[in-house]
Amino acid sequence: MDAPEVKLAAVDYALIVLYMLALIGIGLYYRKFASKSIENFFLGGRRMRGWMTGTSYAVTCMNAEVGTVYCGITVASGMFICWWYFSRFGLCMMIAAILFAVFWRRLRIFTSPEFYELRFSGNAALTVRSWVTVRSAFIAVVAWTGSGLVGLSKVFSELLGWSKFETLLIVIPVILFYVLLSGYVGVVVSDLLQTLILTVSMITLMGAVWIEFGGPVGLHGALVAAFPNNPSVVSWHPPMNHAFLGLVGVMAWTFGTSLGYGGDVAPVAGAMEGQRLLSCRNAREASKMYIWTIVMLFIMLAVMTLPALGALAKWPELYNAPSAERELVFGRLLGAYLPPGLLGLAVIAMFASIMSTVDSNMNFGAQVFVNDIYKRSLAPRASMGECLFVGKVVMFVILGLAILVATIAETVIGFSVFMLQFSCAEMSANWGQWWWWRFNAKARLAASFGGPIIFLINRFVLFRHLVNRGIVSEDSSAYLIVFASILGTTVLWLIVSLATKPDPEEKLIEFYKRARPMGWWGPIAEKAGKEDTRGLWPILVGFGVAVLGLVMIASGILAIHGLYLGQTRTVVATAIVALTSGYAFKRAYAAYMRRLGVPEAEDDPSAPAEA
Repeated sequence: MDAPEVKLAAVDYALIVLYMLALIGIGLYYRKFASKSIENFFLGGRRMRGWMTGTSYAVTCMNAEVGTVYCGITVASGMFICWWYFSRFGLCMMIAAILFAVFWRRLRIFTSPEFYELRFSGNAALTVRSWVTVRSAFIAVVAWTGSGLVGLSKVFSELLGWSKFETLLIVIPVILFYVLLSGYVGVVVSDLLQTLILTVSMITLMGAVWIEFGGPVGLHGALVAAFPNNPSVVSWHPPMNHAFLGLVGVMAWTFGTSLGYGGDVAPVAGAMEGQRLLSCRNAREASKMYIWTIVMLFIMLAVMTLPALGALAKWPELYNAPSAERELVFGRLLGAYLPPGLLGLAVIAMFASIMSTVDSNMNFGAQVFVNDIYKRSLAPRASMGECLFVGKVVMFVILGLAILVATIAETVIGFSVFMLQFSCAEMSANWGQWWWWRFNAKARLAASFGGPIIFLINRFVLFRHLVNRGIVSEDSSAYLIVFASILGTTVLWLIVSLATKPDPEEKLIEFYKRARPMGWWGPIAEKAGKEDTRGLWPILVGFGVAVLGLVMIASGILAIHGLYLGQTRTVVATAIVALTSGYAFKRAYAAYMRRLGVPEAEDDPSAPAEA
């Protein structure tokens, strides 16, 4: 496969300059607001709507490596690529929206690590809070930012011939300027602009691919002709077994990413999530944040991956190419189909994808370090000006470490899968800490530190031995490692919970009154003067509502996929399912919010907390 020769025209450079100036203008415009208080700088004054924070978080998830990784998976699978992001993001975020967002927002905390000293007591609680902060700011944030910079350099290396150094030299100064000036509001507003640019540029690419193949029917025919013995390439659902995306793998990823999700809003796989949630103006908007995230994320992923079907029809040898070569296809696709002007728009979209991630990571990392390390343990009496200064220094540190990661790392997909697997081990504890009063600080410590250790032992010792002996296949070992790590960690924290004393009763009562969590809080609810009517049933109902929401959104995306390949039956069937489930979800969601005591009327954002 020969790479097209690509050169930016004067109009492309003009568009890039205008985009950079727009970001700088956003930074200057919101500078005054951000400098008024720490809450303004890091949470936008807690006045955000769910659609704004959800869209912002969606484009933040669209890191620059998404184009390389997802388009690479598309040319190795086909039309059913959407099942990868259904399994990766769909059910887990819906669970967070329905079962957890309301309770997190009720706490009215400044950062998500604060939770651990509200829920637990003593030095163990402080240890967990500090560890989650360090893990979020200097491991998760650094890793995903570095991964995004690697992805961006891969696209620009293939598309424009830029080196890593040249790419970073252009991107980094602009990010630093507007984030340091405008804080969180600047991040959210710039993300809205970047969402628009990314979506428009990818829809343009979709149209260019259609033109080349004579429309949706022509593209479908080209794929069938290129893969006459592989009907799964144009199938709306994955086959039972597939090297990258079989049905078994989809179910495994869905389970692995959903278990425990929502109980921690600073996960390794998306650490800045809590900042988006806590900046919402009330609990209902916090719940809507997740729903908007799924809708906007899935739309952007659809319009980004569907053009790769054109690359698969144009270069069918990519289907069996090495991963490193497939990761270059996105840049080659842009160069092959977009003329000057539109190519500049696509370059801007790539800038947007990494900038939305880096700016969010920097702001969040600085927020949790200042609040949960610096003010909590190092300088409790620090002034606002001092805290803002320290936060900006931390932003520099995070970015410097991310650049170091980007200079070392060469591949993206292997790194991403490792981070997701690594984060899964302790996830079950996240539900335990919300739903079971007996879960204590020592159990949290056991899960936080024991889980990763169990995963590393499983991956590099136990399962390596099993694969070498031929007891377990290489393909199935990835899923088995995750399941074994989750099971081992769950057993560990259950044993620790039952073998040690619970947290002090007064601490548990205080937390219960403040959060009113679901689950098994019987003796604590009774002593708090509340009737314990929660138990298992409300949780199961919440899971049902979450599944209904996922069916609604996923069916809509499948309809878009069918439309792009001219599959009329698929479009009609999935559209009917989307409309039907959408109506049912709207009613079920409203009823469930009432059950949780969330008012329908808009709350005053200045109110101290919801009743």
